[in-house]
Amino acid sequence: MQTMTTVATEFNYSELARQIAARMSPEALLSAEDVGAMLGYPARYIRETIALAPGFPVAIRLRLNDDGKRSNPRWRRTDVEEWVTTHLAQRRARSGRPRNQTVM
Repeated sequence: MQTMTTVATEFNYSELARQIAARMSPEALLSAEDVGAMLGYPARYIRETIALAPGFPVAIRLRLNDDGKRSNPRWRRTDVEEWVTTHLAQRRARSGRPRNQTVM
């Protein structure tokens, strides 16, 4: 029988906790990776499809330096959460095709 060995690795739990707390703030600016994790999609799908959908919050792009290069898109957590709530409400409100009712 094989025995399992564990390799001790250094892990900074304080830094992880800080990063999680920062992303949970209502005014946090989320990356495409963060939004993807919230919605269950890859970051590329967020950037190329979801972010271009009508009604999705406009991305915030900050200037990085004097040459005008801009950062990757970011979205406010509250804006994304609002969009999700609205999007779900619209989906529920849509009527589907009528179903046959069985009368007994």
